[in-house]
Amino acid sequence: MTCGFREVKKTEILRSLRVTSVTSPLTKLACIAALAFGGCHRSEQTISGPLRQRGYLWQRDWTPAVVDALGEADRRLDGVVILGAEIHLAGKKPEIAKATIDWDVAKREGEHLALALRVAPFAGPFRSDDAPVQVIVDLAKQLLSDARAHDVTLEEFQFDFDCAQKNLRSYRTWLLALKPIVQPTRFVITVLPAWLNDSAFRKLVREVDGYVLQVHSVPISAGTNAKLSDARLAREWVRKAARFGIPFEVALPTYRCAAGYGPDGRLLSVAMDSVQPVWPPGTRVLEFGANADEIAALVSDWQKTRPLQLCELIWYRVPIATDKRNWRWPTLAAVMAGRPPKHQLTVRQEGENPIDLSIFNAGEADEQLNANLSATWNGAGLTASDALAGWNMNLENSRAIFRVTASRGLRLPPGATRRIGWLRFDRTTTLETELSTNK
Repeated sequence: MTCGFREVKKTEILRSLRVTSVTSPLTKLACIAALAFGGCHRSEQTISGPLRQRGYLWQRDWTPAVVDALGEADRRLDGVVILGAEIHLAGKKPEIAKATIDWDVAKREGEHLALALRVAPFAGPFRSDDAPVQVIVDLAKQLLSDARAHDVTLEEFQFDFDCAQKNLRSYRTWLLALKPIVQPTRFVITVLPAWLNDSAFRKLVREVDGYVLQVHSVPISAGTNAKLSDARLAREWVRKAARFGIPFEVALPTYRCAAGYGPDGRLLSVAMDSVQPVWPPGTRVLEFGANADEIAALVSDWQKTRPLQLCELIWYRVPIATDKRNWRWPTLAAVMAGRPPKHQLTVRQEGENPIDLSIFNAGEADEQLNANLSATWNGAGLTASDALAGWNMNLENSRAIFRVTASRGLRLPPGATRRIGWLRFDRTTTLETELSTNK
C-alpha cells in the first residue's frame, strides 16, 4: 500500500524527510522505503519534512469561477480531488446529483486529478445485491467511463460516506462491490475519527488502497465548546490512526458555515456557499469557521515531526472567487506553509475634494470590520458628507467617526476594499485617519 505520491513530488519529499525515532542508517532507509511502498508498522516512528498537499474542488456546477479555481489549484497544490456526484439513498428511490464536470477543462487544467463519489447519510441495509449498492456501482462505472472517454487520467477514486460506526462491518460489503470496479485506479475512502475505536476498522481499510481521516465536522449539537475542528483532538486522532501501521491522509477545513439547531439542541441543517436552508421559527443559528492560526500551528508541528504513516494533507475546499464562506488563496497559502496569515487593515483616501474613504485588507486573512474609522482635519470647514451602506457617521469638532452598523460586522477578504463614506470641504485639506477596534 502506498501514499499515492506522484513520482516527481515523491522524490522531492522523500529527499527532505528525516526519520527521527530510529538511529540506524539502515533502519532509516528501510522506513523511508516503507513510506513509499508499504507503510512502516512501528507506530513510534516519526518523520519530519514537507507534506504533500491537495485540495477538494467540491462543486456540482462548473461555472467559470470553478474552472479558474481548478487552474489555480493545479499551480499551487499537488493535486485536486473533484466531486463527481452525490447520491441520496434515504428516500423511496435513489436521488443522484452529478457534477457538471467540464472534462475538456479537467484534462487541460488538472494535471493530477482524483474523483470523488459522495453518498449522503444512510442507515442501511448494506447488501451486496440490492438496489442501493447497484446504484452506487453503476454510478462509479459511469464516472470512471466519463473520465476515460475524455482521456482524463485519474490518479485516485475516493468514496465519501459517513457511515454510522455500528454499521462498519456491513459497510465493508459496499467496498467489496466497488473494489473490482475502481481498481487498478487507486481506491480510497474517507474515515471518521470515531471509527478508529471500532474493532471492524482494520478489516475495513484493508479492502482499500488508503484512507482520508476527516478531522473536521459541523457539531451535531449546540454545545458551548462546539468547534468545526479541534487541533488537540486532531493530533490525538492522527496518533491513534498511526498505530494501525497503514499510510493515511488528513482532511483539514478551510470553510465557514452557519448551523441551525432546534429547541432540543440538535442539528437541523447547515448553510454553506452552495446551500441555504430555510429554518423554522425558533431555530438557533451558530457560526462555525476554520481557525487559520490554529490550523497553521498544526501544519507547522506536523512538518517538524509526525507519524511515519501520515502521508498527506487534503484541504476542504479549494478557494473559488465566488465563495462567501471559504478562505481565499492568500490564507490557504500561508497555512499550507505552516505560518499564521498576516493581518493588516489600512485606510485609503481617494480624491482631493471630496475625499472618498475606504478600508483595504492588505493582509492574508478575512477580517471582520468591527472597527471605527476616525478622520481628523484642521483649517477647513466641512460642507457635505455621507456614510455608505453598512456605516453611520458622527461629527465632532473637526473630526468624523465612521462606525459599522451591521450587528456582526462586515467581512473583508484579502485584497478587497470596502468604501465607507466621503467628506467634502470648503478648501483642500489633509486628513489624519485612524482605525480602532469596536469592542
